[in-house]
Amino acid sequence: VLNVLKEKISLLSDNHRDALAADIDAIMYTTEGDIRIYYNDDGRKFVSILMRFWYLNGANLPDEVPGETKVFQIVFGDESTKEKRHLLTANYEFQREFTEGAKPDWTITRIEHPRLLE
Repeated sequence: VLNVLKEKISLLSDNHRDALAADIDAIMYTTEGDIRIYYNDDGRKFVSILMRFWYLNGANLPDEVPGETKVFQIVFGDESTKEKRHLLTANYEFQREFTEGAKPDWTITRIEHPRLLE
């Protein structure tokens, strides 16, 4: 996953790279998309959780970015100070082994930022 991500990011414009970043305070909504519990052929137990995030981002993207939810203006202070924000989506899949004695570490197994990382 990491090597594919590095390759895709290196091909992006600065504006699209900026759009990938989300401050924790910019996340508007999260939900789980899929939760799976499964065993591999050796009997080791795993849990996989797909999380979906919607976040606001001020990156300088075109007004019509395919796949994004909406472009709107947020007014801070007075009418002369407008800041455009994009509501973007991101999907991350996390996996952890729950076999007795396994380390309690979660691994990101999939990253999707529709229309930004295609």
